[in-house]
Amino acid sequence: GVVSRHTQWKGIQYIIPAFAQLLRQYPDAHLVLANAKGEYHATIENLLKQLPARNYTEIVFEEDLFTLFKCFDVFVHTPIDHHSEAFGQVYIEAMASGIPSVFTKSGIGNEIIRHKINAIEVPYCDSQSIESGILTLLQDKQLYNSISAEAKKTVAQEFELNTMIQKLTNLYE
Repeated sequence: GVVSRHTQWKGIQYIIPAFAQLLRQYPDAHLVLANAKGEYHATIENLLKQLPARNYTEIVFEEDLFTLFKCFDVFVHTPIDHHSEAFGQVYIEAMASGIPSVFTKSGIGNEIIRHKINAIEVPYCDSQSIESGILTLLQDKQLYNSISAEAKKTVAQEFELNTMIQKLTNLYE
């Protein structure tokens, strides 16, 4: 699954070719693109033409993201550089839901993502690495379960209210 508006710097243009390659091994896989709107939508629509229509769903707006995350086997978020995301709430949402994820580091991801500990980190703008990261999670159930548990733990530790208040206090002192 992907939850990201259609803008160039979100990197969806690298996720779709990765998914197209994934279909060779998992022909029944299904890609969900939520928040499927934005100025880059025409480009994304063009890329989706390489996929069979039965293998993807676009959702323009989903109000209940926490439930949607629970429908995913793997979550993918791949901004094109380390500073594209101002914060990147979607990293926190995916990790809190326990969905093993393939990420590039941007925004808060720079601080919290640890490769093969709480997510799979891949290089920027690299469809082949995205596919490889997804395959790693699908084929290694022990790693899948470990990343799921550690992602939840990371969010609980880093974004617990008292921790956040202490960090803000330290910042302003």
